[in-house]
Amino acid sequence: MESRRATRGGAPTVSSSGVVPGPAETAKRGRKSTVRNRTPSPPPARKASPGRKASPSRGKRTSPTRKASPARKASPARKASPARKASPARKTSPVKKSSPGRPPKSNPTKDTTTTKVSPDEPRRSARIRISEQREKSPVLKRSLRDKQLSIILDDEESSKKGSPAKSTTPNTSQRSIVTTTGRSRATGSRSVSVANDSQEFSDHEEIEFQSFHKDDNGLNRDKAYARRSASKQLHDLRDYGGNWGAAAVLLLVPAFIFLTNHFCSGAAHRDCSFKLPANLDEFKTLSTYFNREVGVIFLLFTWGMALVTALPVGKAVKIVDEVRGQQSYTFTGMSCAVFTGLAVFVAEYCYKYPLISTISKGYNQLLVISLAYALVTALLAFIKSRYVPQVNWNPFAKTGRFLSDFFIGREINPLAFNTLNLKLVHYHISVVLALLFNSIILYRNLHFPALPVTEEPLSLLEKLTFTFKNLEFEPTPVLAASLTILYLLDLLAYEHHLTHSFDLQSEGFGALLLLRYAIFPFTLTLLPKYVAAHKLAGVPGWALALVALVALVGLVVKRSSNRLKYQYRLNPLGEKFIDLETLPTFQGRRLLVAKLWGRVRQPNYVGDILQNVALLPLLYWRFAWPPLLAVLFTVALLVHRAVRVNDRNAKKYNSAWQRYCSTVRYMLVPKVF
Repeated sequence: MESRRATRGGAPTVSSSGVVPGPAETAKRGRKSTVRNRTPSPPPARKASPGRKASPSRGKRTSPTRKASPARKASPARKASPARKASPARKTSPVKKSSPGRPPKSNPTKDTTTTKVSPDEPRRSARIRISEQREKSPVLKRSLRDKQLSIILDDEESSKKGSPAKSTTPNTSQRSIVTTTGRSRATGSRSVSVANDSQEFSDHEEIEFQSFHKDDNGLNRDKAYARRSASKQLHDLRDYGGNWGAAAVLLLVPAFIFLTNHFCSGAAHRDCSFKLPANLDEFKTLSTYFNREVGVIFLLFTWGMALVTALPVGKAVKIVDEVRGQQSYTFTGMSCAVFTGLAVFVAEYCYKYPLISTISKGYNQLLVISLAYALVTALLAFIKSRYVPQVNWNPFAKTGRFLSDFFIGREINPLAFNTLNLKLVHYHISVVLALLFNSIILYRNLHFPALPVTEEPLSLLEKLTFTFKNLEFEPTPVLAASLTILYLLDLLAYEHHLTHSFDLQSEGFGALLLLRYAIFPFTLTLLPKYVAAHKLAGVPGWALALVALVALVGLVVKRSSNRLKYQYRLNPLGEKFIDLETLPTFQGRRLLVAKLWGRVRQPNYVGDILQNVALLPLLYWRFAWPPLLAVLFTVALLVHRAVRVNDRNAKKYNSAWQRYCSTVRYMLVPKVF
């Protein structure tokens, strides 16, 4: 009874052991009595968050809110950084339900966020808010010095607190992270927000990594990289070495062609050697380079070729190109040759105009006029290309340098009046002019007999029979001119085989192509002209037969390979090509690996080379440097063109062309090149 009164009055009670119980023992007894009486006091109601939905099984009952202990609040390692809260990868896990009597577990090394945040509210850290305010308000923008002072003050505050471990919370003005050992170091490295990484950097990063800023140096870096890559692509697409190569070709090639032809023309240079005369007045006079009468003849001839080329009287071919779409060509080469022959006949025999002698005497002047005309036409074509969309330009003439683009040619197939193909016009001028030169050589080396005078007029058949029986000729010049004429007639008769050629589909209409067309008649005619001037009567018959055999073999090789390529490109799925071996490409095409195209990569150029070198053995009986150099120059052009075609195919077909080259290893000569 006394003990009960003392307890009720508030005096300390004494246990049976005589020891006064402490506060912890009293709390324990209180809990036991509470459990024994089964009348627990109701827990405080838990506030429901806006984003938390009540479970139907729970009803209106809410779980008590777990309060963090004072030690947990005071722990510096358990503080969540603003960047850690804003990081989208650090989503808060839902609050685990814990029993009322079990205290929450605390782990000072593991950072877990227990606060339930509504998904409707954006999670923003203090660092993001400060940066946004700084962007909106110029007053809040701090200088580099202010940021450095802020870092120093933050370091001093963290050192004054005397925490056992430095805080891993990043500074709002600096992205430098002071990590600790163990798991806190990994936690600090993960606590940087992804959003903040793209907005702000530390002072040192602003100095050392300025190229990452998109507003200034990043764009400059991207522009510099784009310029370097564009210059590399232009370097890959550059032909003849750019401006320097174009300037060298434009100066050296016309000079070389003029000198080789000048020293083989006229009575003063009959020996055809590079010997300067004692008097150099011939190089100072204008008549050496230009003749008005020859210029008028050349202009009339050019206009005539343009008119005949525009007529729809040839073979029409339509192709579909993956870049330029559908294209149609009308090849009128033979019509141009017939028109030229009729014009010469009318001028000589109807109007008694000495056209043949005028052309023969003005051979050098005609060469200079052709070169000047080629350069002027290339300049006009370059000016015309400025009014053409750049999509239709030659990709190898987009360097932006005048000389290089003027040399290569910006347009592939320019049209005049939307109908006349200028490339075909100048091709006809070149080939038909060469045909005219060699026809004159052949005509002058044929000695026609005079017809007998009879009482009754002879019929046409009788005249032809008498002329053929009594015809006299020089065998060597006639053979040289005849083989050259056969070569040119083949080019005109099968001109439609050019549809898928490099010249028509890839070569630009510039100074390079036009100069080649301008010098072609003169380089091809120089050797027959030299042979006709010196007759070369001592050449044996077996040598002439060998020359003819080589020329005919070259003609067969060139024409058979071009015919196979032309027919295959027009209809690759035809019955003729079912058994032919081909190699597929990623562009949807197939490369021929059959017949001559399986032996070498450019058999058509092999035929051209054989036809050009066929006449070289004739120089054994009378040697001269200019004709030899002219033939070698033509061969060098053909070899260089084959190399250019190979390089462009390698860029176009990539790995497929490498496989093709591993199958067809040689370009022109088996086992050699």
